[in-house]
Amino acid sequence: RLRYLLTILGFAVISELPWYLLNGADGTHNVMFTLAFGVVALAVFDRLCEHGPICFVAVMLVASLAWLTGTDYEWQGVVMITILYILRRQTIEPWQPRNRVSFPAQSLRQVIFTFPIMAAYGLTGAILSSAIIFLYDGTQGCIKGAAAKYSFYAFYPIHLYIIYLLT
Repeated sequence: RLRYLLTILGFAVISELPWYLLNGADGTHNVMFTLAFGVVALAVFDRLCEHGPICFVAVMLVASLAWLTGTDYEWQGVVMITILYILRRQTIEPWQPRNRVSFPAQSLRQVIFTFPIMAAYGLTGAILSSAIIFLYDGTQGCIKGAAAKYSFYAFYPIHLYIIYLLT
């Protein structure tokens, strides 16, 4: 997880210049920083999940840091990442065993919990993100090998820069 965090942070730093070119000095930072805070929140969750209230407060502190630093999607992004992790990983096992959860029920739960969070960013985005979340079946997909993986990471700062050049 540390290596993943460092990769995300590296691309967050690389993406900051194109982000700045598009948004100016508005005090915000790109979504890669939000993803990095999400990785930290998941590590905190995994470490403290047995201690309910302490875990909740710790994850909310990480979300607050995302809000204070002005990352894209702010605290909502970190909370959404955590909710998706909880529901996808079935860390709610005491209430429902993992093998008894069907894919449609799981996806519907994810949409119900994440739609209100994404609605703060607009109804169209909330509907599109909910559709993607609903259709995701938990498999890795077509990304095979390091070159393909890092090209997807590199797409983010490259597309920001292209948008800047076109505007």
